[in-house]
Amino acid sequence: MRIDTIQITNFRGFTAPVLFVLPKPTFMPQREFTFSEQFNVIVGDNGTGKTALLDALAIGLGSLFLGFDQIESRGIRKDEVSLARFQYADTATIEPQYPVKITCIGRIGGQPLSWTRTLEGSGGRITRQGATEIFELGRELQRAVRSGKPVELPLLAYYGTGRLWLQKKERSLEPAKPASRTAGYLDCLDPISNEKLLLRWLKAMEIIQLQQGKLVGVLEAVKQAVINSVELWHSMDYDIRQDELIITAADGRTLPFRMLSDGVRNMLAMVADIAYRAAVLNPQHGIEAARATSGVVLIDEIDLHLHPKWQRRVVEDLRRTFPRIQFIASTHSPFIVQSLRPGELINLDSEKPAAYADKSIEDIAEQVMDVEVPQRGERYQEMMAAAKAYYRVLQEGKQAPPDQVEALKRRLDELTAPFSDNVAYHAFLEMEREAAGLGEEPL
Repeated sequence: MRIDTIQITNFRGFTAPVLFVLPKPTFMPQREFTFSEQFNVIVGDNGTGKTALLDALAIGLGSLFLGFDQIESRGIRKDEVSLARFQYADTATIEPQYPVKITCIGRIGGQPLSWTRTLEGSGGRITRQGATEIFELGRELQRAVRSGKPVELPLLAYYGTGRLWLQKKERSLEPAKPASRTAGYLDCLDPISNEKLLLRWLKAMEIIQLQQGKLVGVLEAVKQAVINSVELWHSMDYDIRQDELIITAADGRTLPFRMLSDGVRNMLAMVADIAYRAAVLNPQHGIEAARATSGVVLIDEIDLHLHPKWQRRVVEDLRRTFPRIQFIASTHSPFIVQSLRPGELINLDSEKPAAYADKSIEDIAEQVMDVEVPQRGERYQEMMAAAKAYYRVLQEGKQAPPDQVEALKRRLDELTAPFSDNVAYHAFLEMEREAAGLGEEPL
């Protein structure tokens, strides 16, 4: 399964501009985005719609569950309807914009397919009229699973920015009992994580492996995925005696999963969760479940808690570990952008497509993320601006009449005050000031 194009109408911030002056409202209620087959990274300033785009994709992907009778489909909430502000003389009104539409065009099972979810009005429910084909496909998949056919189930998952700390409230760590393959869809499009699902499954698989005295293919698939993606960590095992997940480093150190650093824990949990869902959805692939399963994974802020060295390789790690998964992620990291291939960057601040693979961090920060002169720190740039202004005042002071000299001296004091802690810089400007005859009068 993959998404090629999404069209978004009146959803969240995808209606522009904010202010409409009657009688000629001008706005663009629809946005369209096209995705590459394997990796896509969304960049943009805060508030430009990165998370909103991922949420719209989650709604579109969740349409598959319309045909499943025990899995909830993500709907369009009333607080996700775009609002327009209209001005009538001195009075402004806020009006919700309907219909809200999310249309996806993609491929499922190798066949092209398009579907639409619509919210018609404040009192209405999200409609299925434009999603008949995907609804029927979902029903067929469910029937095939219940009849024991080794049908391929697409993996769907959404990892939000709170994935490390916002967890579903489940106290039990009892081993997971045998369940339907569709259990791999439980909470899959909820950006709040459910770490306990993964831990319970790992515990159950370790027990089965001990009882059988041989490797369990799907468990090995998850372990291999983690080893391939998580730098410096050699193995992962659920220790039945300690009743917790234990991670072993390449140098032999062992640590409980709960004691790992935020960056490692976040990455390990996400990779293990993707692999676990692949193993549950498609157990017929055995040890190759992670590599053989297709689907779509959404990640908000893929660089979350990761060291820059790891940010530079995370895209290739995920691409290699899950070669049939289409990833759509957001980021604020130039290191992530640097690791992309042509056609994989979606810049919400610009309509111009561009390739930034292997370009310098400075070029990416300046040209993609609008950071002015990224080679220099902001304080350095402020010092340079202050120095230029300082020299302009010195030039004025050389020709200024006596009654203006005091005002110019005060201006010089204001320009140097924020940088008085930089002794060399401050002393140099003071010497220039003395030479220009604008030094402080002796007491």
